[in-house]
Amino acid sequence: MVGRPARGEGDVTALSGGEQQRVALARSLAPQPRLLMLDEPLGSLDRTLRERLMGELRQILSQMGQTALYVTHDQVEAFSVADQVVVMQEGEVAQIGTPQEIYQHPNSPFMARFLGLDNLLPGWARETPGGALVSTALGEWPVPQRASGDVTLLLRPDEVQIGRGGKSQLQGVIVKRSFSGNTYRVTVDVQGTALRFDFPASIPNLPDQGQTITLNFDPQSALQVLVG
Repeated sequence: MVGRPARGEGDVTALSGGEQQRVALARSLAPQPRLLMLDEPLGSLDRTLRERLMGELRQILSQMGQTALYVTHDQVEAFSVADQVVVMQEGEVAQIGTPQEIYQHPNSPFMARFLGLDNLLPGWARETPGGALVSTALGEWPVPQRASGDVTLLLRPDEVQIGRGGKSQLQGVIVKRSFSGNTYRVTVDVQGTALRFDFPASIPNLPDQGQTITLNFDPQSALQVLVG
């Protein structure tokens, strides 16, 4: 079940890190516990092996109907394995939900930063019939959420496109650009505010560092009001 051939006479310490983790998992599952507790079980493995074991671990736990409490500091690992995610902040629950709910709807600036969503703009909101109108240093936009007073506005990087078009536009200068295999991580200075985006490496005509870039987005899907 854990992908290890029979090797009853072998020494566990002679196995690779990934194989040792498989043995440890088999030993933990053998007594058929009501609750399996795992604390950073993949933390010592290299990225490639960790990503492979994430999928296998979720499949094994699901196949056995095994309830597990899984502790990790890696957001990708948590989202890959868990049905329900609980994010802790200073010993208290910051947010609980499915991986999709947590990522799509962070409930505070802390949660947004924890998820790597750093495009946070201080703003002032006033209610409108369709939601709220939020004023920031970079512009004023309508959002579907109801809010009033001081708020933090999240500009979701995955909802921003390069070029003119869309319902709203921002223009800035690329101050940093780094390549990470399948994406470019780009930091854009917009009127003194640094915004960060990940664009596919295959994207054509991505401006170089120091050049001007135009970004477009739909405020209804790209902007979220956060309180706290």
